[in-house]
Amino acid sequence: MEKQIFNATLVIVFFFMIAMAFFNLIIGNFVLIGLTLFVIAGLLVCFNLLRKKNKYKLAYYIFGLSIYPILAISFFYNDGIQGPIFYIFLLSHLVILSVSTHGGYVFWTLVNGTFFFILYYIGVFHEVWIPKMYNSKDIIFVDHTLTYAACLAGITFLVLTLKKFYRVQKNKVKEKTNELMQLNRSLSKTSAQKDKIITIISHDLKNPLQSIMQTMELMKNGDLPPEEVAFLHEELSKITSRTYNMMENILDWSSFELKNKTVRVKEIKLKALIEDTTEIFKVMAKQKQIALLLEYKKNPLVKIETDRLLLIYRNLVQNAIKFTPIGGKVKVEINAKGKSVSISIQDDGVGISEERQKKIFDQDIKSTYGTEQEKGTGMGLHLCFQNAHRLGGKIDVKSVEGNGSVFILTFPDGLA
Repeated sequence: MEKQIFNATLVIVFFFMIAMAFFNLIIGNFVLIGLTLFVIAGLLVCFNLLRKKNKYKLAYYIFGLSIYPILAISFFYNDGIQGPIFYIFLLSHLVILSVSTHGGYVFWTLVNGTFFFILYYIGVFHEVWIPKMYNSKDIIFVDHTLTYAACLAGITFLVLTLKKFYRVQKNKVKEKTNELMQLNRSLSKTSAQKDKIITIISHDLKNPLQSIMQTMELMKNGDLPPEEVAFLHEELSKITSRTYNMMENILDWSSFELKNKTVRVKEIKLKALIEDTTEIFKVMAKQKQIALLLEYKKNPLVKIETDRLLLIYRNLVQNAIKFTPIGGKVKVEINAKGKSVSISIQDDGVGISEERQKKIFDQDIKSTYGTEQEKGTGMGLHLCFQNAHRLGGKIDVKSVEGNGSVFILTFPDGLA
């Protein structure tokens, strides 16, 4: 801003000096003509330093340190306090302050004040030292009018320039503030998404891994007959392989979610999609002596975000197993009607109170415990609810406390 103001000021003062040179030529003030030409040469030097050589500070000091001696000389040859020099004093001070750094404000104010008081004192108490240059009142009027008009225009220009720069900077700050706010919202969203995904990974992988650990513990004890050990070896191999595949899918999907990439939609038969996941849960259910039954009334073809659907399915089935006591039963039923597909997960577990049902899908991050003290985060159903909406579907719950629950996921098949 300082450079722009200084540059424009030099141009304006240059043309003003040319006008003053012609005016002084008309009134025959040859001393002021010479002084005006000297000022024009100085302005050209400052302009060259500023624009061509990019030496802003040197041009600034030459301008500031030469302006007051020149004004002092002009004072003596422009009828002292009868002349218009003190108008230029104020304009000069405003120009210098506009292009000065904070540290120069006091210095230039003292310089301006010192020159003014000395010259004014001379003009009042030593009037005889000042030669009379004006020949008529007309010339006094014209000189004062031109000088005042030039100073008024200069002050107006400076104020308008400062206000324009302020508006420009204010708009830039506003734009930057909006960008920072958007960035902050984006970071907050990413952070929340990251926390959510960490919760999903820990929630969905913990139970299968616990199941694997329990199976290995049984084998480690060595109390089982050889045929059962062989069976457990085979089951362990299957569940480990399926858990690994499930982990790969979860991590792959998580990467897409964090990077906000385009959703991945697949066209697949529902049975083929959930078969491996169901087999993992059957092993988990068996360890808790729970019967996990899967019934396909229909095996619909769906075109959907499979990762999101599996996330919901895993959470609902794991919850059913978690809150079903030993010896209980969990029944999963797949059905389709028209363009709508439903997955029903029914258990004969502890059930849910009416009060709890009203806010069951709220974000409630606190530990929950199953019938065998299986620890959970309380985030599972909230994630299911959110992701069901992302699929264009919904989740309904029906439950009687002490008599089990049924969760019904309904969503469009996504086919044209």
